[in-house]
Amino acid sequence: MKTEEGWRMYNEIHDLKKIGLNKSQIARRLEISRPTVIKYYDMTPDEFAQGLDNMHTREKNLKSFMTKY
Repeated sequence: MKTEEGWRMYNEIHDLKKIGLNKSQIARRLEISRPTVIKYYDMTPDEFAQGLDNMHTREKNLKSFMTKY
C-alpha cells in the first residue's frame, strides 16, 4: 500500500465513523473488507503511521531464505 492511499483510506474510515456509520456500513461504502475496517477503526494516527513505516522496512521471507543458500 502506498502511503497516500493508506492515509486516504484511514481518513475515510474515521470520517465515516464520526458521522455514525458502523463497521459493516463503512466496509460496504468504501468497498473494502470488514476486517480491514476493524483493524483501522480504533487505531490512532500515530499507530497508523508506525504501521505504515513498518510495512516499508520489513524484510521479505524469500529474501532471508535465499541468503541462506
